[in-house]
Parts: sequence; structure tokens; C-alpha cells
Amino acid sequence: MGVTLLIIMKTITILLWVLANQVTCQTNGIFPARILAQQKAISEDSDLSVTCSTFGFKKQIMVCVYLCKDDIWIDRKMQKPDQNDTTFTIRSVGLHHSGNYSCVYSTCNNLLPKVAMRGDNVIQILVISNILPADISVAGPSTVSEGDHVAFRCTVSYTLQTLGECQLINSYLRRNETILQVQTFDVTRMEATFTIEGAVMRDSGHYSCVVLPSKCIREHEKTLCGNNAVFLNVTVNVNWFLPVFISCGLITLMLSLGLSLWWINKQAGYLASSNSCATDVMGEQQVQTEGEDLDTQEGDSFSMEVDDE
Repeated sequence: MGVTLLIIMKTITILLWVLANQVTCQTNGIFPARILAQQKAISEDSDLSVTCSTFGFKKQIMVCVYLCKDDIWIDRKMQKPDQNDTTFTIRSVGLHHSGNYSCVYSTCNNLLPKVAMRGDNVIQILVISNILPADISVAGPSTVSEGDHVAFRCTVSYTLQTLGECQLINSYLRRNETILQVQTFDVTRMEATFTIEGAVMRDSGHYSCVVLPSKCIREHEKTLCGNNAVFLNVTVNVNWFLPVFISCGLITLMLSLGLSLWWINKQAGYLASSNSCATDVMGEQQVQTEGEDLDTQEGDSFSMEVDDE
């Protein structure tokens, strides 16, 4: 009973406020108008277009239409007597353009003061960020060896607003402010996983992760292909000069060793032959000397015998 009474009192209060607002507007020459928008959620840096309609509210007179954001007018345009719709366009919107929009019009040409005013209806415009920071962590130690696989986990701890409540968006893995990989971020799970296979020295650095709430990925887009496909064959780049140089060096070294061994053997044979010849000469000289000694002894003996006779 108490809850029902509270709801009734709130409803009456709102109706009284709306009625008082309309009376005040009409007293000051300000009248409510209707606002229309094709998109209520738009991406950052895009254009916002809304239409203020006075159809059924004004007579065929010249009026000034005001576009209001959070009950304060931000732009105005003149509307001719034969017109009922006036379009306002905000170029390259930012996050600060999110808010509640409505329209009013005035029969006075004088500029209205910046006071609270609200139109016949209110629409909420939500500007979706193009890029937002996310949290990153390494699944394992932060120091790895070359050839190891490294997995990064990208998460978001706050509620993500996406275009059309999209459940799949893009996310970037960056190293030293350079984009390395693009991965699908699951808004339901609030995470994405990046993997570096076969880490090398150049993979060292500071890693970070960002998400792109305005870059929606539809379910069918995950299987889309391009107009054609090309095959890239990566081969090992072998430097032919180095193997040839090494082969020539080995051949030269082997030839040098062979020539050295041949020369050494030749010198050894020459020395052996020289020693043999020298030995033979010395032997002949010794024999000759011994023969001469014998002859001398025989001569002496013969001389002694002659003397004795």
C-alpha cells in the first residue's frame, strides 16, 4: 500500500512539474517541440543529427527553434512559417556530447537566456568511445627464453558501452606504442587473449592493451573473406659467398698440408740418402787407410830383413 501511494505521489509530482514548465515556457514565449533522431548511440568523431519538429504545436508563423542539451539550449535556428521540421547537426562529436536532448521554440526573435527548459520529449544520446585503455597481464613469468610462447590476457574492469550493444569488438596489443596484433574482444567475458609464438629478442619491451568499443564485429563478419587470396612462401636466405669461401679455405688448407707433408718426406729421404753416401765414403776411406798401413808395415819388414842379411 505504501509503495503504491509513493508511486502515485511521484507521478503527480512529475505531471505538476511538466505542467508548470509548460506554463512557464508559454508565459515567456517558449513552447515545447518534439525531437527526433535516427541514431541514439553514435561513435566518437562522427556527426550527430537530430530533428526538431513543431508539427501540431505552432501556427503558420516564423519561430526560432532551440536545441537543448540537459535542459540548456546549445543551438538555435529560424523556422519559416511553412516549415515544421528543423535539423541540427553537430560535427565530430566527443564524449562530452552525451546527454539528454530536447527541443523548444519561441515566437520571440530575442535570444533566450541560458535557463532550464525542456521540450515535449527527451532522447538520450550516447557517444561511444573509439578507443579505451584496458588491463593487461602475462599468463606466466615476464621473463622467457627465445622460442617460448607468450600469452597476454587483456581485460576491462568497467562496463563497456558499445554500438547497438555489440558483443564482439576489436582490441589491440601494443608494444612500445606500436600495434602488434588485432584480436576479437568478447564483451560478455570482458577479455581477449593475445599469443606470441616463438619469442625472440626483439619481442622484449613494454606491452599494453586497448579496446575499441565503436568497432563492432558482427557474428557473420568473423568468417568473411576477401576478394582473393595470395600465397607467400618464406625461404631461408642463405649467403652463398660464405660457404664458397669456407670450402675454398678448406681446400687450400688441405693442399698446403699435403704439400708440407710431401716436402717433409722429400727432405727426410734426401737426408737419409746423404747420410748413406757419407757412410760409404767413410768406409772406403777407412779400408783404403788400413790397406796403406798394411803396405807400410810390409815395406818396413822387408827393409829390416835386407839389413839383416
